[in-house]
Amino acid sequence: MELTRRKFLKLLSQSVLTAGLASYFPKLAEAADTGSLPIMALRQVVTRQPAASRMIMWQSTTSLAGCRVEYRQTGQLDRLTQDAAMDSLTEDGATNYYYHALLDGLQPNTRYDYRVVQGSNATGWNHLTTPSAGDTGFTALIFCDSQCAESYADWQRNLQNAVARHPGCHWLANVGDLTDNGQSDWHWRSFFEAMSSIPASLPMVPVMGNHECYGLDWKFCQPTRYLKTFALPANGSSRLQGYYYSYDYGSVHFIVLNTQMLELADFQPGLLSEQLLWLHQDSKAHNKPWQVVLMHKDVLAYDEYQQGTKTTGGISDVGRAFMKAFDALGIDLVLTGHMHTYRNRGHIKDMKPATDGPVYIMSGPIGNEQYRVPADTAYDRTAIYQPTPENYLLLKSEKKELTITDYTANGELIETFTLSK
Repeated sequence: MELTRRKFLKLLSQSVLTAGLASYFPKLAEAADTGSLPIMALRQVVTRQPAASRMIMWQSTTSLAGCRVEYRQTGQLDRLTQDAAMDSLTEDGATNYYYHALLDGLQPNTRYDYRVVQGSNATGWNHLTTPSAGDTGFTALIFCDSQCAESYADWQRNLQNAVARHPGCHWLANVGDLTDNGQSDWHWRSFFEAMSSIPASLPMVPVMGNHECYGLDWKFCQPTRYLKTFALPANGSSRLQGYYYSYDYGSVHFIVLNTQMLELADFQPGLLSEQLLWLHQDSKAHNKPWQVVLMHKDVLAYDEYQQGTKTTGGISDVGRAFMKAFDALGIDLVLTGHMHTYRNRGHIKDMKPATDGPVYIMSGPIGNEQYRVPADTAYDRTAIYQPTPENYLLLKSEKKELTITDYTANGELIETFTLSK
């Protein structure tokens, strides 16, 4: 399913570089107000405890020494300052510098202003809002597979329409395959340019997908660009920081898992075993009533060949890797992407349809890569029509209810599903 697209994009990217056609792509929206500083992709990234902290990140194509973040409670004059750390990466003929500053000790349920400063230069003021410390309600936008081919204009339009359609949304997640090629500078720049100023005001929750592990030659590679792009909550690992993590928001403990065991087998052996050990420890170390997993690849194979079982259809290799642990740990909801369609499988337990156990919902794409995906009559509870239109999830959390609604990018309601405790 992906080989044809990979070959196409490889030829496309080669022709663009050769013919200099990048200027023919549609102009995307301007990013956040960067003032006189030559920075781009100003963004908030989720932390372990968003009610008390926020990671502020940005990047540039030149080294900017001495950057810091100034912040203050909205309406107050007193400012605090946090120095930024810098890292760099040269890949795909481009050098990018990545900056991050952790704002810690924030007050819950409070609005802050923040800006990036270097010397006498500064960005405009941007805003962040911390949630309440307790188990209060929230809404979140869940996107999958924002990867696009020759233009990210569809991602731009779909994201901006969804955010406008659901005002007051607290954060957004992208459940893997953020870009179509993990080493392509053009794809990453286009991804963020399409998001405009949204990441500067809404926290981002990124999830690594298989396309983050594709090199310019469309062979598997280490996801270095993804790891530089997002400074993520610590997971206690000495070698797999950024590959998986968890965070609390309202009444939910979110667990972000990495499903790229196939792509990373030669680079990160033991990824699955280390994750499973961490998963059991992490799941028992919180006091939230709900547990939700975000991961890219789905627990069902549909028509994608599985290296482990040597078959298509039924439980996928990823499902066989994680579902028993989900049963044992009392996971409530698992949200996935990868297959570029919407499917609600309801409860599955012991790898069989059940009346209890985790609920498994897959959605996407939100980018412009669309397919016809066959049904799995043994597991599918409901499905979107085919070929799949671009679609996304709205997650609404209350202390005793989780409601998941799937919409097409045009706003058509596909399904609403509620879990209760």
